[in-house]
Amino acid sequence: MAPDPEIKESRLDPADRIDLEQVQRILPQLIDALSDAVLVVDRSQRVLAANRRYVEVFGRGRDQAGMAGCACGDAVGCPERASEGDSEPCATCAAIDQRRPTRRLRVVPDATGAARRWEGTFNPVADPTGQVTHVVEVWRDVSERSHLESQLGHSERLASLGILAAGVAHEINNPLASIVAGVESLQRWLAQRKKGAPADPRADEAHEVLALLEQEARRVSEITDKLMLLAQPYSATPVWVDLNRAASDVLHLLRYQMQKQGIRAIEDLDPALPAVWARETGLRGVIMNLSLNAVQAMPEGGTFTVRSRHQGSGRVRLEFRDTGHGIAPEHFDRIWDPFFTTKPPGKGTGLGLSITQRIVSRHGGQIHAENLGGGGAQFVVELPVEGSGGT
Repeated sequence: MAPDPEIKESRLDPADRIDLEQVQRILPQLIDALSDAVLVVDRSQRVLAANRRYVEVFGRGRDQAGMAGCACGDAVGCPERASEGDSEPCATCAAIDQRRPTRRLRVVPDATGAARRWEGTFNPVADPTGQVTHVVEVWRDVSERSHLESQLGHSERLASLGILAAGVAHEINNPLASIVAGVESLQRWLAQRKKGAPADPRADEAHEVLALLEQEARRVSEITDKLMLLAQPYSATPVWVDLNRAASDVLHLLRYQMQKQGIRAIEDLDPALPAVWARETGLRGVIMNLSLNAVQAMPEGGTFTVRSRHQGSGRVRLEFRDTGHGIAPEHFDRIWDPFFTTKPPGKGTGLGLSITQRIVSRHGGQIHAENLGGGGAQFVVELPVEGSGGT
């Protein structure tokens, strides 16, 4: 049956037709609006066109008009030539020779000299005979994505280490329990032998040694218990959290590092501090991050003070004070940004304070930093006693 001409005509309503001429007119503007850097070269590697983003990043001061007709490697900061000694052939040449798209990752310094990671795709354009006449290069800045992927891997490794730490702590606690039981048995045996027997200095010395062994064994057991608390996955269920105990546990775990750096620790904890409704592993992570920052800010020694106070009105306050060099004024607005760090490469991810701020906010609290008059910095955390529980 033939199609109804009236229906056909309605489908071809001129108002619904695409104005191809208008699309062609605005196409350069559309390409310029892209956040990716786009370059078009012919098979002799002469630049035909480049969008605004490409010129900004790789143009070496040339404008878009000045780049047309130039050799791509000479006219622009070609990402393909960014790494000296790279044995890979030019991806544009490979796309022409192999007649199929190729993909590359390159690290190229930006205008400030900072290294940025770029992902380039090279798409050949063929004529009706199958001959490649042009290559369209599309470069995308994947630096942030690479940071996130790296952090994801780091988080996975930390999770694995947490599981390992919990397992090691459990294995250590088993023989420790036997050691403590053995020490207690020896103490009872010595006490029985001592009854009615003449004074023996060696027995007194044995008592002292056994008491020391018991004390140190219980100390090791406490340390493994604290490691197991830190190794726990982020709890989904809020509980009443003793912040004083959490702060003391963290300082206990950092004691060796502080002694090694010559740092004196001061615990100024309010005995009347109420417990807060929160996710314990989250708040322990906050205390650990801020304490580590303070310790790392004093590589040559100093004083680290942890202070807690009940502010009334259903709120508590934690202060972490160091005597380091303080925070540079130009960094105050950036310290909470993900991946921002002033530490040397490999010494930090720049996520500690960002994550800390997020956890505090999820608990209905606030966190701020300030420089101290006599030198050093202080981070202050304020939390509600009966808040959202981190949900």
